[in-house]
Amino acid sequence: MPSSERARHRAGRVFALLALAGAGAGAWALPPALPLDRLPEADRARLTARAAQLATMSPDERDALVARRAAWAALPAAERARRRLAFEAVSDLPEADRARLQQAAAYFAGLPEDEQQALRLRFEQLDQGLRRGWLLGPTLGAEWPQLHALFAAMPEAQRAPAIAALRAASPQARADLAVLAQRTPPQDRDALRRQWLAVPAPERDAWLRARVAP
Repeated sequence: MPSSERARHRAGRVFALLALAGAGAGAWALPPALPLDRLPEADRARLTARAAQLATMSPDERDALVARRAAWAALPAAERARRRLAFEAVSDLPEADRARLQQAAAYFAGLPEDEQQALRLRFEQLDQGLRRGWLLGPTLGAEWPQLHALFAAMPEAQRAPAIAALRAASPQARADLAVLAQRTPPQDRDALRRQWLAVPAPERDAWLRARVAP
């Protein structure tokens, strides 16, 4: 079988595993061959890598995958969206922040159940904007109450550049930005954020310091 045909069959297995989430253990029929040559290179690579991984799975492992997929499909749409957002946020975190989150998760898992429930309740009672801020990791999450006023109404197109700029900023620069966020009237915050992002990255910290302490 030509290599391109084998790739089509491997990618087909990926879609079969996802599509047959509720099927029985023996229902592993392949869908029609996929036009892999029409897919972007990154998608082709991802599909063929997943197909190669699936090909090494035992029947029990495949059954477990089907069960996980069925459990995911049974979740309410809002809960799937929340988990997807959290997964994407963690994937974007710096390595140091991911390590801190793993430590925090281990600590949380070791707490008595009543303390875990109390912490969950405290988190759920936070404003939605503050809860979303914690998805940015322990560093920005702790600073978000002072920063979020400047980013609450931010256009989606600005989100990735703004978060990258925040992560690159020094602690002093983020503190200066928080001061400016509190000083600036709500109607002027969009302009402040745009001006800050327009400053060349190496000059942003000094630009903020000059505005806070002229």
